[in-house]
Amino acid sequence: MNALRRALLAYLLPILWLGLCSQQALAVWYQGNAKLAVDGVDLNVIRAAAIKNAIADASFQHGIMITAKDISLDGLLQSSKTELRSEGKIRRVEILSEEVIDDILHVYVKVDIEPLFDCSHDNYMRSLLVTQLPMLKPAQASYGAIFDLGPQVSKRVEQQLFSDELVAKVQLINQVFIPRSVLQEPTLGYISQTARHLANQYHSQFVLFGYIRDISLFEQTTKGLISDDVALRRNFTMQLYLFDAFNNKMLVNQSYHGEADWSFDATYPVDTYNSLFWRSDYGRVVLNTINSAVIDISNTLTCQKSLGQIIHKNNQQIVINIGSEMGVASGDRFQLIKSEAIPGQNGDLFNILTNEDKHVLTVVSVDAQTSTLTSDDTSIFDNSNLFDLVSPLAGY
Repeated sequence: MNALRRALLAYLLPILWLGLCSQQALAVWYQGNAKLAVDGVDLNVIRAAAIKNAIADASFQHGIMITAKDISLDGLLQSSKTELRSEGKIRRVEILSEEVIDDILHVYVKVDIEPLFDCSHDNYMRSLLVTQLPMLKPAQASYGAIFDLGPQVSKRVEQQLFSDELVAKVQLINQVFIPRSVLQEPTLGYISQTARHLANQYHSQFVLFGYIRDISLFEQTTKGLISDDVALRRNFTMQLYLFDAFNNKMLVNQSYHGEADWSFDATYPVDTYNSLFWRSDYGRVVLNTINSAVIDISNTLTCQKSLGQIIHKNNQQIVINIGSEMGVASGDRFQLIKSEAIPGQNGDLFNILTNEDKHVLTVVSVDAQTSTLTSDDTSIFDNSNLFDLVSPLAGY
């Protein structure tokens, strides 16, 4: 029977991996448009009003009654294909096109509407481990000398995740995740092995990996009546992997991209710690790209079940690695989940989780990061091992 399970697992894993990699992060996009006469008014004023009207149009198509006056753009009005943050049930806006025809401004937008989650999830918070996000090709940073962009992006990802009400504990560690080859995506086995090691080391169920894939420059030419306008622009592409180390499951495998004018001189060393950089077109696109990724990560974590890991046990009590920071309280009940490591065909280990329905544990004491559990069924202490898991029962 075990041989059959291993063979079936080896057959299914590549298929599951391809399916997981092809999934896009949760988002529900709707298009909207609006047009306003310029009539000699400041174009920036007309543009802001047209964008808000287009967002309201997309919201109406989704059945949400949001008027233009209810929408805030946070002052981030930039060129086309720039993501903007808005309020209410609107999470992201991408400007698809803007064009003035016969003194009338036409704006088309794509709006990410906040989904109504119908997944069942517990009331506990999540713990998330974040690795440093290095540059995959450091030589690209030589123009502008932005070699410290990686640590800056990593810190801002941590800060935005920390402000999320769902994620109680965000820990940014001083370790990097780099694929073995810049030409190939990392394998599931490599990601799984790294995530499981970090999860056991830092006692965190969810691990966020990633790297900055591209910050190259390019020239964009706009045709003019007399002469062409050539603008120097810069890419920002970030690859992220959100992994559930306890369930050995990829949750997000997504690339996030933005681009903007690079307004600094070639010989000017840019200080990424200075607000001048973050207020530039390129700096704001980096922030918007980070914000887009954080929204997807938060929404994905919403539908994941919190699991605790056994970090200590004796013949009367079990200690797990989640506590009051995550919302655990005395009297909460958990179910034991046995964790069995199954070797795959290529030598990688994969977790098989088995619910022990008869084994119920009750929290008798709790501190910030750990909880102590006990049970009337003394056999649970013989049947459980270190690094086995516990899952909250319904109602918790």
